[in-house]
Amino acid sequence: MDERVIPWQPTVIAGPKQALLVTPETARMMLKKAKKPLMVVGPLATEEPIITLSIEIAKKWNLPVVTTADAFKAFSERGVVNTSYGMVEIINLLKDPDWIGVNGQGQHDLVIFIGCIYYIASQGLSTLKHFAPHLKTITICKFFHSNADLSFPNLKDEEWIEYLKKLGN
Repeated sequence: MDERVIPWQPTVIAGPKQALLVTPETARMMLKKAKKPLMVVGPLATEEPIITLSIEIAKKWNLPVVTTADAFKAFSERGVVNTSYGMVEIINLLKDPDWIGVNGQGQHDLVIFIGCIYYIASQGLSTLKHFAPHLKTITICKFFHSNADLSFPNLKDEEWIEYLKKLGN
């Protein structure tokens, strides 16, 4: 009997519904298909060039933007219309299928996350995975999120920037 010790890898043993790796091209297809997408931006997306690329993605796809933590100030200073919620608050709203959405036009069907603190995003995405079957989630962060429906893989900074540029063009 083989008694090898296999190290714990949370992104590998995350349960029966694990995220699929997504390319910018696939994310673009998802955005084209979505009727009411939303972008949630965390505090890790407030530095250059990520803030500029996030804004380009939001403008290209006409995404309403929700900012968490101190991202509100960074986006507002650049003239981006955004709504500020705490991460737990926006997750709770997204769980509710009867919520009217950020822009008052009904619940969102696709949510893109960028720049959220990993351990908070992981818990929020897990909540949505289990309690919001009406939503699809994509993370376009530098690190793979196993609780999202689709996620960029773990990327080096240069690769991540290239992925974001492809999504915003």
